[in-house]
Amino acid sequence: MRAPRLAALCATLAALLCACGDTTPQRPAVEVKRKDELPKWLTPIDRVDPAYWLAARKNGGAPVAEARVARLRAALEIGGAHFLESPRMLANRAGQLADMLAEIGAAEDEAELIENLARISAVTPNKQTFGDLCQHYFNLRKQGATPESALADLRERYGLQNRGQ
Repeated sequence: MRAPRLAALCATLAALLCACGDTTPQRPAVEVKRKDELPKWLTPIDRVDPAYWLAARKNGGAPVAEARVARLRAALEIGGAHFLESPRMLANRAGQLADMLAEIGAAEDEAELIENLARISAVTPNKQTFGDLCQHYFNLRKQGATPESALADLRERYGLQNRGQ
């Protein structure tokens, strides 16, 4: 009697874990007509393209420029090659970091943030966690570092990971 219940429990857990993942290669983009239709943060069930979401979230309801979406999509693709997170989570974290930087008067472009932090991750032997790099970067910027000096500091710190090999 125990084995069938255990098997059912394992099957249920496996199904739940698969449902939580971001395994779809590309969710279809849903064009959002009004800013209030955009989710505050992207969840695994949202059908909004992460690049479109990043472009539209601060656009005040104005039409989203396809060039901006394409730039963000390219940045997310670059990020995907160097970070453990999915494009959805990269978009959420980039949006969060951009908001935090704006709050301290240091606004930066989300695409540039993703690309710059991906270059830091690229100097390491393994993929990194984008959220961790975002937090390190924000802390340095909050302490008064310029974008260039914060990136140089992170490049040096993360570059040390190569020395242990």
